[in-house]
Amino acid sequence: MTTGPKLKFCPESNDLLYPKEDRERRKLVYHCRNCGYQEDADPSNYCVYRNEITHTNKERTVILQDVRSDPTLPRTRDVICPKCAHNEAVFFSASTEEGMTLFFNCCKCGHRWRDYV
Repeated sequence: MTTGPKLKFCPESNDLLYPKEDRERRKLVYHCRNCGYQEDADPSNYCVYRNEITHTNKERTVILQDVRSDPTLPRTRDVICPKCAHNEAVFFSASTEEGMTLFFNCCKCGHRWRDYV
């Protein structure tokens, strides 16, 4: 069984010490909100975990497969589908290397296309 980080208390006021970033020194410190006491955090007790999830191109395609049924995405009637000429599409934007891109998905045939903004 592992134990988590222990609570730290101010030696001057006995109040709880809170973690805070010291931007000038680029360090994690604990500080007292009552009296201003401050001490450096011990790096061996850092309790920070960063989980980075990366998706393959195939996974991204599956994620974007049926956005037509997503009620949270906006719809527009100001575009014409290049495949079936229907005038309603769901759209969303994303930042790419080229800049901002609008992605459209035809509500009738499901055709997907993009427009670089």
